[in-house]
Amino acid sequence: MLNAHFDGKSVVLDEPAKLKPNTKVRVIVPENGETDAQLTESCARLSEPAFEKIWDNPLDADYDKL
Repeated sequence: MLNAHFDGKSVVLDEPAKLKPNTKVRVIVPENGETDAQLTESCARLSEPAFEKIWDNPLDADYDKL
């Protein structure tokens, strides 16, 4: 994750990043008043269906016995 801010004209990274020129990035902007924790929780909820498919399968059942 990279931290950045909007300076009124452009999105500016807050720290150096090792990115190749023209690397595509996604910027997620929290809604008004949304905290970092709330944004993190929302993103985690969006991932739940994918994790259910990965974890809820017969091959994963072996780990339940550990």
